[in-house]
Amino acid sequence: MPSIKRVTQKNKPQNKQKSCVAGGYWLNVIGYSVVTLAAIAFSHTIFAKDPQSADSAFNQKIDVGILATRGNLEALNRWQPTMDWLERKIPNTEFVLYPYTLEQMTEAVKAQTVDFVITNPGQSVLLGRQYPLSWLATLRSQQQGGTTLAIGSALVVRNDSSYFTLTDLDNQPVAAVSDSAFGGYLTLRRKMQQRSLDPNRFFSTVDFIGFPLDAILYKLRDKHVEAAVLPVCQLETMGREGLIDFSQYRVLDNQAPVGFGCQVSTALYPNWSFAKTGKASETLAKQIARALLDLPERDPAAIAAHSLGWSAPISQLKIDKLYQDLDLHPLQKPWWQEAFTWLKSNQQWGWTFLLFVVVLNLYHFLLEYRFSRNQRLLIATQNRLKEKNAMLEHAQRVAIVGELGGSIAHEINQPLSAIRNYSQGGLVRINKGSSADDLKVVLEKIQQQVIRADDIVQRLRSLIKKRPINKQYSNVQALITDAVMLLDHDLIKHQITLSMTESGQVVPVYLDPIGFQQLLLNLVKNAMDACVLDHQKQRVQELHTQEKYQIVIHTEYLPVEKQMKLVVTDNGNGIGLEADTALLQSAFFTTKEEGLGLGLAICRDVVEDHHGTLTMASNSPHGCRIEVRLPYIGNTEN
Repeated sequence: MPSIKRVTQKNKPQNKQKSCVAGGYWLNVIGYSVVTLAAIAFSHTIFAKDPQSADSAFNQKIDVGILATRGNLEALNRWQPTMDWLERKIPNTEFVLYPYTLEQMTEAVKAQTVDFVITNPGQSVLLGRQYPLSWLATLRSQQQGGTTLAIGSALVVRNDSSYFTLTDLDNQPVAAVSDSAFGGYLTLRRKMQQRSLDPNRFFSTVDFIGFPLDAILYKLRDKHVEAAVLPVCQLETMGREGLIDFSQYRVLDNQAPVGFGCQVSTALYPNWSFAKTGKASETLAKQIARALLDLPERDPAAIAAHSLGWSAPISQLKIDKLYQDLDLHPLQKPWWQEAFTWLKSNQQWGWTFLLFVVVLNLYHFLLEYRFSRNQRLLIATQNRLKEKNAMLEHAQRVAIVGELGGSIAHEINQPLSAIRNYSQGGLVRINKGSSADDLKVVLEKIQQQVIRADDIVQRLRSLIKKRPINKQYSNVQALITDAVMLLDHDLIKHQITLSMTESGQVVPVYLDPIGFQQLLLNLVKNAMDACVLDHQKQRVQELHTQEKYQIVIHTEYLPVEKQMKLVVTDNGNGIGLEADTALLQSAFFTTKEEGLGLGLAICRDVVEDHHGTLTMASNSPHGCRIEVRLPYIGNTEN
């Protein structure tokens, strides 16, 4: 700073001299202040124009984040010698270390709170694809002459365990650092993917316990898990340090290259990286890169870092592919973004595909509409057919009753005639003064005939009325007897002999009694019509003079098949060898001049409703044979 000279005047008065002294004092103070401010402004201007010139006045602080895989103390011991080396090579610098976890390292790079980072290649690739990050150097491993491929996974088990391959650990618990730890879980996950194994399903549990790594091996030692996923050389390092008994453990699926001093279960990937964030200057980064490459292999800094120094940064392509294969790459777009990008560059195909999808959907909706409409129409048609079938069945029963009118009159006249005779006899006895016992016998006879007439009427009412199907276990022989009684008059009128036979042990059959009687009446009525028609044609005159027309109803009980067989045969004109039996059983087809074509169709419906079978065949030498099979136990839902 410039000196300030004092000015004195000896010829002045004393008081004036004092005032001059005082004025000179304040002049000196003011002058000193002005000079000081000028010097500060000048130095500030110089420093603003050239920040590097400030290094000559004080040390530049440089913040370095390090990934502390085995704890903060171990990380500081490992990397502080390297920081000391850089301070010696780069004057006026002070490197300050900050141990981080994986998450803390990500936050530091994102917020740009550190100048440089030292981390594993997996995290460096993830961070470098999202934030400003430049690789300066790659660590050279002590293994295999200083290789830069030294990151992978070691799948460790206890030496006394029964596991010898990766597949032996199916459904077993394992321990790892984190699901995003590159030099452990992710490299093993990639190997499992190549073997078509999903670790989320393959292992029973994967316990991610975080840093430090030593705790994972201790968890395996204490038998809390069956295997531990460690970075390469972690097992050997802890053994050399005396933290574990190395002989108590082994590594599964060892595929270490020749000369590599550690066991490894996966492929090897690039070693740790020294990288610059966006906060540091390019000049400083160049100086640090030069200093790292100059680090001797046997320097204490290299030995402390478990390395042979540093090399130029190598390609991270292998790591990028790993993340892409695992669908974890930060630049990997979701499928919908990829599809959108493709559509933007191929709009003509996109519009074509969109139009195709629209047309396809419209066609699908049209088919759905038409199908639904046809289904509704089909259901409505089926309902109408069921109603008409029920009406036709009822009409056919009425027609049967009408055709049986003469037989019905004959059946009812018999009990009426008997009642008349018994009543006349009773009057005669009363006039003669007979006793009450004689009259009691007459009245009982009259009551029996009334009951008989009532039964006939009830059978007719049951046959003719509309009723729901009501299946029950029934005596087939009794049903056949009751039905045949309605045909006695017509059989006698046309001189047709009807006989009933049976074989096997009679058992109740689960069926609809009214439906079965209608079936039997139709079959016997058709047989009677065939006999009458044959008689009118007089096909075989000699036969008519020697034999009578016959109808045979035969029932057979088959215990093995659990079926009842009903066979109706006649010796009428038959159905002809060329007749189509399926056509004969169809509705509204008939060979009779006055027939409706409903008899056999209704017979077929009744048999199908009982889950039985109906077959027709010509009877040798002439006539027809119809066989019906019904199961003992049918479908009770019907």
